[in-house]
Amino acid sequence: MGQVVNCTIIALLLLSISFNAYSQVSFCAVGDILLDRGVRTMIEKNNVYYPFSNIAQYVKEKDLALCNIECPIVNTSEGAPINKKYSFRADTEYIQGLLYAGFNIASVANNHTMDYGKSGFVKTIEYLEKDSIWTVGGGMNQRESFKPLLIEKNGETFAVFAMLEFLLEGTVYNEDKPYPALGNIDRLCQEIIKIQGDIDNIIVSFHWGKEGSFLPTSQQIDYAHRVIDAGADLVLGHHPHVLQSVETYKQKLIVYSLGNFIFDNIGLHQNQSVIFTCTFHNGYIIDPAFIPIQIQNCQPSFANKNQGIRIFNHLSKLSNPFHTMLQMTDSSIKVLNTYEQPLKELYKHNGTFCVYKDRLQANISDNQRNTFSIADSLYHFIDADLFIQDNIVYIYSIVKSQIDSSAYIAVFPYSLRHNEFLRPSIDSHKRLNPWKIKVLDIDNDGNEEIIVGVTTSTRYYSSTENRISVYNVDKDYFFPKWLGSKVGGSFIDFTVCRETNRLLLLQTSEVSKTIKEVAYTWNGFGFDFDEILHESVGITDKKLRFLQSRYTFKKVF
Repeated sequence: MGQVVNCTIIALLLLSISFNAYSQVSFCAVGDILLDRGVRTMIEKNNVYYPFSNIAQYVKEKDLALCNIECPIVNTSEGAPINKKYSFRADTEYIQGLLYAGFNIASVANNHTMDYGKSGFVKTIEYLEKDSIWTVGGGMNQRESFKPLLIEKNGETFAVFAMLEFLLEGTVYNEDKPYPALGNIDRLCQEIIKIQGDIDNIIVSFHWGKEGSFLPTSQQIDYAHRVIDAGADLVLGHHPHVLQSVETYKQKLIVYSLGNFIFDNIGLHQNQSVIFTCTFHNGYIIDPAFIPIQIQNCQPSFANKNQGIRIFNHLSKLSNPFHTMLQMTDSSIKVLNTYEQPLKELYKHNGTFCVYKDRLQANISDNQRNTFSIADSLYHFIDADLFIQDNIVYIYSIVKSQIDSSAYIAVFPYSLRHNEFLRPSIDSHKRLNPWKIKVLDIDNDGNEEIIVGVTTSTRYYSSTENRISVYNVDKDYFFPKWLGSKVGGSFIDFTVCRETNRLLLLQTSEVSKTIKEVAYTWNGFGFDFDEILHESVGITDKKLRFLQSRYTFKKVF
């Protein structure tokens, strides 16, 4: 057993989000990337990494990074340009720049990927996917082009769609030949509807609109609204070569144009860009924001303070007609009025309790909602679970201090008799660094215990790593039952099985490079190994394992 800790409870007077790394997916997206013309000149003068060198470190830190490749990628011997005003081509070695920057998803649904004909289009897809950049919006026929790119990452499932709004100059459209997904909004919506109940996050990328226009066309607005009505969670656009409005529609986010990113245009607003960024967690979009970007010499760079303010003012002005509120911070432009999805929904027969970043919400009936807010405090919620005793709902939570990043266990009681939140409490002890909490009758005695994931060292194990702590509970007090020295090997996540009162650990092996889900049972003093439930699965979510039997997900590393 680890060191005994002081679990004194003190009054909580004042109550970003930090999640267990395994259960979240970081995401970013950029606009048009052209690797020809003036950009080619700069690459030949410098190297293939030059256009990306100032932003690569930021992008490669994201789990998923989406871009629009505004040209075919083929060798000169693999075709000829079609007859049109502007025909572009990138050398195959330029893909190394994309890889260096960390992009792993590329839309090919635009008005230039057919510049070297159907063969060049097919080769572009082949070259990108050979280097593990997954493509979307293109295929051997329209049926393939409209199919989503399915991705599984950290237990989250994603479907990414891409579509081109308009007909292409100099090409002949054929439903049964290689071509980008073209202008069939009904078909796109049908494909979204097919999977919207199965997939956690649906992203739609559109190449659309009018070049140089700061405001979306009526058709852009209609298309964006229709795909969200069908089940999409996030809509991202490009093609106008300038930033366009941001809209929240039915609590979902639409970015009508991300502007240029790697490009040789030199106009004032053509050189203003953004990187869209957010975090996906349990099927929700958390903290959407834009990183201001200034493009110079075909090279995007993080905007300085004055440049960032100009981009913020411009984007705010464009978004005002859509009643979208943006906020400038030191390093980003935050979207304020997107629907804030709850971090967690806790269900009991008496109602639903939603945990948000800054508040708890009790939904007792359709017309009764009570909220406990910590918006003005110095804490944020991380995780929560609940149980009911004597007509009181006790919401056990992990909260994190904004001052020193310390995490604490907090208790928020809710009276079902009076339908109101009661005075909360917080654990004064800092050392354990809790990050996840579950309520379970682990010893089968009819009384619930608290199972807490912590990151700490112990008396007998000096290394700091993820461990399990177990507490007995009595209303809004808790007492240490077992302060987990070690359970099996190293683990990256845990959950509980309420049907069998077992602890489930997602364990990793450095030797075998495997991930396995292992069940443990309480032995009166600690935990005994029970059985290996799954091996090399990488997730604990039963839904995902079910989906993997129905869909083929791309793996992104």
